[in-house]
Amino acid sequence: MNKKNKKRKIRLRGLLVILLGIYLIITCAYYLFKMPIKNIEINGNQYYKDNYIINYLNLDNTSIFKVSKSKIKKELLKLDLISDVKIRKNYLGSLTLDIKEERILFYNLSNKKVILSSGKMIDDNNYLGIPTLINYVPEDIYQEFVQKLSKIDSKILKLVSEIEYSVSMVDNKVIDDKRFLFRMNDGNTVYINTINIEKINNYVEIYEAIVNKNGNVKGCLYLDSNSDNNHFNNCEEKGDGGEN
Repeated sequence: MNKKNKKRKIRLRGLLVILLGIYLIITCAYYLFKMPIKNIEINGNQYYKDNYIINYLNLDNTSIFKVSKSKIKKELLKLDLISDVKIRKNYLGSLTLDIKEERILFYNLSNKKVILSSGKMIDDNNYLGIPTLINYVPEDIYQEFVQKLSKIDSKILKLVSEIEYSVSMVDNKVIDDKRFLFRMNDGNTVYINTINIEKINNYVEIYEAIVNKNGNVKGCLYLDSNSDNNHFNNCEEKGDGGEN
C-alpha cells in the first residue's frame, strides 16, 4: 500500500507540475498577446514631428501583437509628405518606423500650392523657410525647373527667399528663356538657369571667396553661364533680367 500511495503521490505531483507549467505558459502567452506598445522609434522624419505621427496613428493601448504593419503603412502613406515607410516591431513592445518624406521645394504663388520634389502639389502652406516662386513659368520650362531643383541641396534651398522667372534678353531678343533669379536671405541675388542650376550648390563657397576678395559686399551673382568664371557685381537688379 505504501508503494502504491507513493506512486500516486508522485503521479499527482507530476500532474500538478504539468498543469502549473501549462498555466504559466498560457499566462505568459496571454500577457505577451496583451502587451501594449512600450516604445515607438521614428526615423527619417523632418516635416512631421514624432508626436504628430504617434497621435495620427492612434496606437494607445494597442497590443504589439495586434499591430498590422500593412495597415500602418497604408495610413502613413495618406499623409502628403510621406512617400514610403518601413516598419519593424519586436515582441518586447518596441515599434520602429523608418520614414521617407518628400522634399518641399517651394511655394508657387501663381496657383497657391506647395510644390514637392516629385512634382506633386499640396494645399498646405504652413511650412516656414521655403522659397516662393512669385511669377508664372511656361509649363515645359516649369517641369524642367522642378526636376532640376529637386537635385539641389536642402540647406541651399533654405537660403533662398524668392524665385523669379527672369528671361535673359539683349536688344529685345531672348538669349536664355530658362533663366531664373534667386533672391537670397543674405541680401544677394543669383541668376541661374536650368542648365547650370547645380552650381547653386556651391553658393556658400563662391560667396565666401567673393567676401574674402572684396569685403562684405552685396550684389548680383551670375551662375547662368557655362563658364567656370562666376561674374559678380554690386549692381541693382535690372527689370529685363539684364545682360550676362
